[in-house]
Amino acid sequence: MNALQGIFTNAVALNAQRNLGVSQNSLAGIQAQLSSGLRINGARDDAAGLAISERLQANLKAQDSSIRSINQGISLVQVADGGLMNISESLQRGFELAVQAANGTLAASDRANLNAEFRQLHAEIDRIAEGTEIFGRYPLAATPSTTMGQTKSIKEVFAGGPTLNGQPSGLKPIGFIPAGAMDVTITVDGIVGAEDDIQIFTADGKHLVGTPAVGARADSSWLKNGVSSVADVEGKLLTEAYGFQAGVSFDGNPPLVDYADTAGKTYSQDLADGVSGTYKGMTFTYTGDGDRFPSDTDTTDGSTDAYHGVEKLHIDTVDEPLFLAVTGQGIFNINAQWGSMPDAPQPKNTGPVDIVVRADFERAVETVTVNSTPSDTKTLGLESVEIDPLEKAREALEKLKQAIDKINSYRSDYGAVNNRFDSAIGLIGQESVATAATRGQIVDADYAKNTAALTRLEIQQKVSNAMLAQANVNPKFLLTLLGG
Repeated sequence: MNALQGIFTNAVALNAQRNLGVSQNSLAGIQAQLSSGLRINGARDDAAGLAISERLQANLKAQDSSIRSINQGISLVQVADGGLMNISESLQRGFELAVQAANGTLAASDRANLNAEFRQLHAEIDRIAEGTEIFGRYPLAATPSTTMGQTKSIKEVFAGGPTLNGQPSGLKPIGFIPAGAMDVTITVDGIVGAEDDIQIFTADGKHLVGTPAVGARADSSWLKNGVSSVADVEGKLLTEAYGFQAGVSFDGNPPLVDYADTAGKTYSQDLADGVSGTYKGMTFTYTGDGDRFPSDTDTTDGSTDAYHGVEKLHIDTVDEPLFLAVTGQGIFNINAQWGSMPDAPQPKNTGPVDIVVRADFERAVETVTVNSTPSDTKTLGLESVEIDPLEKAREALEKLKQAIDKINSYRSDYGAVNNRFDSAIGLIGQESVATAATRGQIVDADYAKNTAALTRLEIQQKVSNAMLAQANVNPKFLLTLLGG
C-alpha cells in the first residue's frame, strides 16, 4: 500500500519523532540509574520492587536502632556490675572485720575500733547503691518512699503546723523521724485523765525511749491496750505494715532511756531535769512519765493531773529512722519542733528496664528485661548489723554471708544478660548483612548492563535524529510535481 503524499501530514516524520521520544525517555532512565546507582528511582521504575525494598530498608534501620539499644543495655549492665563489684569488696572487708571481732580474745576497745570501720563500710555500701547511675536510672538503689509502711514522716504529719490537738492514743505510730533530722523536740500533753506516754522505737524493734512495755515495771499505758507480753508488742505495734523490718523481734527490755528511779523525786517538765542516754551516736533526753513520780496523785494509776500529764523528749541528731508512738487510752495534744528536717526522698528510676533487642517490620517488638538489683544495706539485711559486742559480731557473720551471696547472685544475673546481649548483636549483624544484600539485588543498578544499553540508546538517538531530519525534507520533493 503506497503512503499518501501531502504537505499537511508527514506520517514518516511523525513516526520518526515518536521513536526519537521513546529513545530519549529510555536514555533518560538509563542515565538516572547510572548517576544514582539505583535501578529503582521512583515507583514508575518497579512498583512491586519499590514496596519490597522499602520494607527491607525499614528493617535495616530497625536493626541498626536495635543494636544501639542493646549497646545501651550493655552499658547499663556493666555500670551496675561495676557498682556491685565495689559493694562486694566492702562486704568482703566487713566479713573479715566480723571474723576478727568474733574472736573472744579481742579487747573491748579493739572490737570497738573494728566496729567503727564496719560502720564506715556500711555507709559506703549505701553511698554506692544510691549513687550508681546511668541514663537517669539507679539500678542498685532501693525505691525510696515518703512513708515507712503506713507510717508517714513527721514532717508530713505536721505539715499544717507544729501542734495537733485531740489525737487519740493507742498503739499506732504517730510518724517516723527520718535520718538527718536535728534538734527534734516532741511534747505530748495527755490532758487531765488517762495518761499518754511517748515511745520511740528503731525500725528493728529496739525500744529507745518511753515506758516499759512488759515485765514487772510494765506501764499502764501498755497494759490498758492489751499488751502483756513480747508477742503482744510485736503483733500490735512492731508490724511490717507500720514500716518496721520484716520479722522484727522485741527483746522485752525496758527502754534505753527510761526515768526508772523516781523515788522521792518531784516531776519536772524541764528537759534539763530529765534523764539522758545515747544510742549509735544519737542522744535522747526525756522528762519521764509523770504518772510514775510520787508527786503525782495516786502514782502509777494510769491517770494524771494537768501538770504531770505533759512529757517532753529531745533528740540532738537522728542517724536512722525512728518511730514515734504515743501509748495510752485517752486523747492528747502533741507538738513537734525541729532545727532541721530532711524532705521526703524523691523517687528514683529504680525499676526493671526493657531493652529492645528486635523490632522488624513484619513482627512485634522483642525485649529483654534487666531487673533492678537493690543493694543498699537495708535490702541486704545489714541495716542494723554491728560487730560489737562479741555476740553481735557472731550474728553478723551469717548476715554478711547472706549479703555476699545476694550480691554474687546479682552479678551472675548481669553476666548472663550481658552474654545474651552479645548474642543478640551478633545475630542482628548477620541479618543486617543478608537484608542489605537482598535489598541491593532489588534496587541497585547493573552497571555492565546499563552501560551497554546507554551505548545502544545513544546510537539509536543519533539515528532517530538523522531520520527525523530526512523525513522533514521529503515534502520538498512535491515541488517537482508542480514544476517548481
